[in-house]
Amino acid sequence: MRFVAVAIGGVIGSLARWWIEGLLPGPPFGFPWGTFVINVSGAFALGVIGSMLLERVFRWRHWRAFLGIGVIGSFTTFSTMALDGVRLADAGMASTALLYWMATLLLGQIMALVGTRLGRTNPVRRRHEADR
Repeated sequence: MRFVAVAIGGVIGSLARWWIEGLLPGPPFGFPWGTFVINVSGAFALGVIGSMLLERVFRWRHWRAFLGIGVIGSFTTFSTMALDGVRLADAGMASTALLYWMATLLLGQIMALVGTRLGRTNPVRRRHEADR
C-alpha cells in the first residue's frame, strides 16, 4: 500500500511542478523563477507536513509516504536547481548562478523552519497524548 501511496503522490507532485514551470518559464538564460518558487514552496510545505505527520496522529499511516515522499518529493528538485545553475554559469552568468543557488538554499531553509513551526501550532493531538 505504501508503494501505491508514493506512486500516486508522485504523479500529483510532478504534474504540479510541470504546471508551475509552465506558469513561470523564465528566459533561457535568466533567473529560473519556476524552479526557485517550486523548491522554496516545497521546503515550506515539507516543513508543515513533516512536523504534522511526525509529531501528530493521523488515521491513515501512509500519509508520510504519500505527501512527503510522493507529492513533495516529486514536486521539488535539487538536480534541476543544480543544472540551472550550471547552465547559467556556462552562459557567462556565474554571479546569477551563485545568487540562485544561495537564495534557494537559504530561503528554502528559512521556509522549512517557518513551515515546521507552523505545523507544530496545529491543534491536532500530539502522538504521545494519543497513547495515554
